[in-house]
Amino acid sequence: MTTPTGPAGADSVPFPVNPVEEALAAAVEQSVPPPSADVDGDDDDEAGMESVSAFIGTLKEGSLWVPLPEGAGTQDDGSVALPTLDVDGSPFVPVFTSQEQLSVRSSDLPFTVVRTRELVDALPRGVGLAVNPGNPVSVPIYPETVLALASE
Repeated sequence: MTTPTGPAGADSVPFPVNPVEEALAAAVEQSVPPPSADVDGDDDDEAGMESVSAFIGTLKEGSLWVPLPEGAGTQDDGSVALPTLDVDGSPFVPVFTSQEQLSVRSSDLPFTVVRTRELVDALPRGVGLAVNPGNPVSVPIYPETVLALASE
């Protein structure tokens, strides 16, 4: 998970604005130890894992905002082309947890809002999700974790 400094104005974007963002904020808070943290933080590790699991569970039931740059969307053959980013040599679909987060970097692009389960059910194996890429609170969902988001 990353919490880099965002572009000018990113700090003025409301966060969190929905349950997915609340769970993401909690996971980031629990996963990033304070500078004075005890090296043997077993309790912190457990709390961090619980908050990450809670985020994944909330994300699974939530919706995502997917930018649709030129060429993306429904194709002539009925398939859906999605934008991708390269993260560690694997394709990741950029997604955002709210319209506010989408507007930080992609306000000029059309977008669609889709239930997370529907999106991951449509993804081919080996594709991850880049959640709020480049924003102050962003996280990669690696392909093996995407499988946990799929419908059961």
